Amino acid sequence: MRQRAPIFVLFAFVGCGGSGAGFTQGHPPARQPPANAVGGFTIQLPETSLMPGDEVQPCYIFPLDLQGPSHIVGGATLNATPGLHHGNITTRPKTGDGIRKCSDADQAGGSEANDILMGGAVLFGSSTQFVGEEWQSFPAGMGYRIKDGYEIVARMHYLNATSAPLTVAPSYQWYTIDEAALQQELAPFIWEYKNFSIPAGATVTVTGDCSFPYSDHQMHLVNVLPHMHKLGIEFDAGVVGGPLDGQAFLKSPGYDPDKGVLTQFDPAIDLSAVTGVKFSCTWRNTLGQTVGEGVGNNEMCMMFGYAYPPSAAYSALATNDACLMSTP
Repeated sequence: MRQRAPIFVLFAFVGCGGSGAGFTQGHPPARQPPANAVGGFTIQLPETSLMPGDEVQPCYIFPLDLQGPSHIVGGATLNATPGLHHGNITTRPKTGDGIRKCSDADQAGGSEANDILMGGAVLFGSSTQFVGEEWQSFPAGMGYRIKDGYEIVARMHYLNATSAPLTVAPSYQWYTIDEAALQQELAPFIWEYKNFSIPAGATVTVTGDCSFPYSDHQMHLVNVLPHMHKLGIEFDAGVVGGPLDGQAFLKSPGYDPDKGVLTQFDPAIDLSAVTGVKFSCTWRNTLGQTVGEGVGNNEMCMMFGYAYPPSAAYSALATNDACLMSTP
């Protein structure tokens, strides 16, 4: 069964890989701080106890306690304890002092996108159900900018899929790089497919087919993170138009809690000569029920990443009827 989205363009923001011929080979980021590191900041999530089968989505606000002279983040590391399904870590203008729980409004749908629209940064997105150290270390001379007067919002998703109680307490560390060494400033993007349905026992692929709204665009992909749940078996991405029409630059399992699915390209994937992109998710539904979009036993189809220049970090929102593509 295949669901495909025809091309339709409108301004909107959503909030281990291989490659096809003609594109650089994707690989996991280096497991070390970025070149020219000069400082950084950290957060430690409070302990949360989970009984077997428990699923919760806690949210905390932290001060952004920046150490060192730089505001350019060149990498980060997550210490993911068992029970971390994933986390979305952003910054936004400061609303208070100290470590505290989020309000209901902070956790409403689209909150991460609102943070970015207010000038915030995306600090980290993690591989689903990964346990251990997950690194994000951009190529030398690359990083994204953070601002003074901002705070950190950690929207977490915990799931105890084991038969024993767990205590979940992930921690994060970010590394800033010498601003004089910055060659390419990065910005976040997300490609997402919504409103899909996976019947019981079926293998389903959905494909977003998206055109850039302008022919003169310069999007270069540096770092990508597919996000699917346990029924996911493949996440593919490639290009439409130009000299490499139809070529893939990512072929990922989409879900791999043992190795993670964070993929980096060095040199970056140059999309400036293509007219659009395609991305697809494939699931095998081994459950005795129809699966849709969401948490729990449901699924997701999205790819988060960083690109340059910031003005060309195009996001995409695809459904069976349309694909909406734009910059933040």
